[in-house]
Amino acid sequence: MHEKDLSQDEIYVERVPSFVKHRLLEEYSVQFAYIIGFKWNVINYVDCFSGPWKTKTADHRDTSFSIALEQLRKARQTHHSLALRCFFLEKRPSSYVKLKEFADRENGVDGTLIITRKAALEDSIEDIVDFVEQGGEKAFSLIFIDPTGWTGFSMEKISPLLKLKNSEVLINLMTGDIRRFVESSDEATQESFKRLFGSEEFRPRVQGLRGQDKEDAVVEVYREILGRTGGFQYTANAIVLHESNDTTRYHLIYATRNPKGIEVFKKSEKKAMEDMRKARAESDKRRTETGQGELFAADVLHETRYFESLCMRYREKAKAQVKAELQKMHKVTYDKAWVLALKEPLVWESELKDWIKDWGKKGLLTIQGLKGKQRVPKFGENHWLVWQGPVV
Repeated sequence: MHEKDLSQDEIYVERVPSFVKHRLLEEYSVQFAYIIGFKWNVINYVDCFSGPWKTKTADHRDTSFSIALEQLRKARQTHHSLALRCFFLEKRPSSYVKLKEFADRENGVDGTLIITRKAALEDSIEDIVDFVEQGGEKAFSLIFIDPTGWTGFSMEKISPLLKLKNSEVLINLMTGDIRRFVESSDEATQESFKRLFGSEEFRPRVQGLRGQDKEDAVVEVYREILGRTGGFQYTANAIVLHESNDTTRYHLIYATRNPKGIEVFKKSEKKAMEDMRKARAESDKRRTETGQGELFAADVLHETRYFESLCMRYREKAKAQVKAELQKMHKVTYDKAWVLALKEPLVWESELKDWIKDWGKKGLLTIQGLKGKQRVPKFGENHWLVWQGPVV
């Protein structure tokens, strides 16, 4: 079969984590661009570790930079005056050659500006800041940091990027590797983690923890420091699992200053998680039934116990946090409950509304501020949740 005829199934065989990452980026970037186009005239898209790496296509349609570019361009079907500016960064010579060929081919198409640099991220901060500022006052930026390890993007070094106004950031945090080595006694390893987190704050937070508890602590402290450093009021994360075993490959960490961003990210996460569950099941099927079926051919999702256990873990955690806030404050805005619930992975607004409905049926909660035919609370509508149940 000729390369250009490869199906998506074949492109992502034995690359399920990459598939999930690309699906989330694909879903998010097109919605991001569509929404941004109503207020802003320019989108700056910065890919800090562009690659390509392990691509199976000559046109690089299975790479983050190509996928994002394609989706961002779709917004111009609605917002014809929206300008798209891209900055692609890659330090590996062999990968940069391919990246440059792609950029030269796509530069100017549909008015898109594409600039590339053969350099490391930490050596390119000033160039990126200059590029973003050249986009003007009516520009909004999406910064994508997608490394292959946990080095090369220290919190201190990238802080100018995080502090850019009118911006959001998406970071691939290699949680699986970090969890294994975060308590290493090796001095150099510990120093590398200090640079990653920007402080030693992570050490007491992970000390003595094991398994999923340690992983959650790593992600939680990184999100807190990221938000604090960049002045992001809202952060979220999506779990990307290994293809063939029940462990985490990495987390996609998202940070924004607008709750609308969280809404879009969570919708994108939900779709990507559905695809991940299906892809992992079909990947397992391929390993056990050699040559039978394709990676994404099944019509039925084969839920794994591990994935379902993660869903239960984070939903129970989110539910407990919302309930505790209600018991503590007695009266909480729906917006506050929404933020508390959706900060956990694998939790969506539908779960929050189910909890509210259940508490209401049990006489534990009432809703204030509903108007007209409104029956359920909505974000941004000044709706309040009033706890009527016992206080612990």
